[in-house]
Amino acid sequence: MNITVCIDAYVKGVRTGSPVFTEDIYAYVARHIPGARRDVVNTYIARYAAKADLVRYRKGIYYKAAVTPFGATGISYAELLKRRYLTDGDKVFGYETGPSYMNKIGLTTQMSGSTFIATNKAGGGTEPGVVLVRPVLPVDNDNYRYLQFLDMLDNRMKVRIEAADRKKILRGYIDAHGLDFEKLMYYARYYKNSRIYGRIAELAREA
Repeated sequence: MNITVCIDAYVKGVRTGSPVFTEDIYAYVARHIPGARRDVVNTYIARYAAKADLVRYRKGIYYKAAVTPFGATGISYAELLKRRYLTDGDKVFGYETGPSYMNKIGLTTQMSGSTFIATNKAGGGTEPGVVLVRPVLPVDNDNYRYLQFLDMLDNRMKVRIEAADRKKILRGYIDAHGLDFEKLMYYARYYKNSRIYGRIAELAREA
């Protein structure tokens, strides 16, 4: 198997519109051709894209396109955000937060023109309409739901909460994701906001 065949095999396994990261293609090639150099593989990717349905989105990112009666398809923005800032396979390194998420779960009617994301991967520029937020701790599979919830209690962005049933909404989040109150108290210490403890205790009494 040569480099071009490897690239073709990888791209054929990608859905139309899905982002294709050159680092992923390289990892795939390296598994089949040990010792393959990254710069050489990148050159082959560029050549392959010029002859195939692979479109360059920006440095290091392509997407698989298709021609329709309405023109060529574009990149799946939701998938791009998910992969760049939220998850890679089973590994979680970010979560949605702030006004966009609080609107999504019904705590506020305030509409945000941006999606707010707390992520470990803040380098390399952002996508349009995305605001990156520094998490209080590095995000991982075990803590992201706790941090997402505590961000809402902390409300550092001063989002106006209009929901009359806010306690029900917050308690529903706790129950839906199986959050442990002791762990909530543990992670709360990183927020340096003493009011959070009282809010957690109040929600615990709602059980």
